This record gives sequence, structure tokens and C-alpha cells, in this order.
Amino acid sequence: MMIGVLGGSFNPIHIGHLSVAQEAAQLMKLDRVYFVVSANPPHKEKETLIEKRHRYKMVELALADNPIFYPSANEMERGGISYTIDTMQSFKEQFGDDVYFITGQDAIEEIGSWKSAAALLKTFNIVVTTRPGYDSSALFDLLQSVLSVKYANLKLKFIGKNSSGTVESAGVTGSSSAIHFVRTPMLDISSSDIRKRLVEGRSIKYLVPGVVERYLKDNKIICGGGAVISDK
Repeated sequence: MMIGVLGGSFNPIHIGHLSVAQEAAQLMKLDRVYFVVSANPPHKEKETLIEKRHRYKMVELALADNPIFYPSANEMERGGISYTIDTMQSFKEQFGDDVYFITGQDAIEEIGSWKSAAALLKTFNIVVTTRPGYDSSALFDLLQSVLSVKYANLKLKFIGKNSSGTVESAGVTGSSSAIHFVRTPMLDISSSDIRKRLVEGRSIKYLVPGVVERYLKDNKIICGGGAVISDK
């Protein structure tokens, strides 16, 4: 079974998350995609996080009509800071070697700041969803330069494209894993903009699934004055 793992704060989950996951699953022939809700993401400001039980419930609702999408409380149950390497090791223990980490181009460009980035790259296949019009050569060069600061012996080598040109791959030296760059529909939607719209009383219709829109409003996730319900 081919497993995809898409982590995030999902603060809240929106149509962009779902669209990217569906395209990545199809292009990489994944049997399942797990949406892992971060409990304490290291790169997020805690004061802007919706309470984790609400974020998980909205993910659960959003995925209910897709048979290959699964919500995961892996990081919430584990506790502590949510590091990608720890989450992926946990999925590998459960499902074996065919586990793919799905992330965005913006995130992968900062991989030098990730915990155990070299181990992650040498152990797991990474699926990077790219922005329209991206330059693959420039992106490979950027990743190599970022990684070389901490890992002098870690090199990327271009493998090639698939027949449709929708996936480009680069191998990681000393391992059988690779980084796969996939062309996915990139919708200009962000969780921060959705929260801002709710505070301002503006519509979020078609930005999030209808069930998520109803949940946000029914549970008054955004309070008066623009404060976000948090875990504090």
C-alpha cells in the first residue's frame, strides 16, 4: 500500500489543501493520504492556532466524502513539538517503507531549518507540490545550496520526468529515496485569510468545504474582537 502523509496545522482546513492532496495522490498513485493535524507545530505562532480539537474535527468533516483521505491524530496523541521526522518514522513503523511525505514548495525551500533533514531525505520519498511556472533547475539548485550549509555530503541528482511531464524527480545520494516535484492546481487560498474573513464578517463560501464553514460558524470559532480560540 502506498501511503501519503500531509501534515499541517489546518487552521482551518480549506479547499486548497484538499485539491493539492487529491492531485498528489493521483500523480503518485497513492492508495491513501493521511492528513496529520499538528498539535504544536514548531513554525507556527501559538496565539493564532484554533484549538486542536476543533481543527481535527474540521479535518474529519472535510475528508468524510473521499474514500482515500484519512484524518490522523498521530501528533496530537504523541504530544510535544510536532517534528516531521518523528511523524514519518511513526507512519513507517505502521505501514512499512512505501510512505511519502507531501509538502509544499514554500515549505521545502526552508528544509535547512527542519530537524534531521538529511535523515528525512535519505529515508523517505518527498512529494513537493509546486507553484505554477516554477523553474525546476532553479529549485534543485536552491535546495542543494540550502542543504549544503549543514550537510556537505548530501547531494541531489536529477532523475527525469514522467511521461506527461507532471512529475519531476531528483534522487538523494546514498539512498533509494527521491524528491518528486508534482504540478498541482495552486489555489490562492490561505487559512490566515479565512480567519481574517470570519473576523470581518466576510464570506468564506467556496474557500472551505460547506461542512467546515458550518462548523466554524456553529462553534463560534472566531470570537468578538478578532480573537481566535486557542489551547491556552
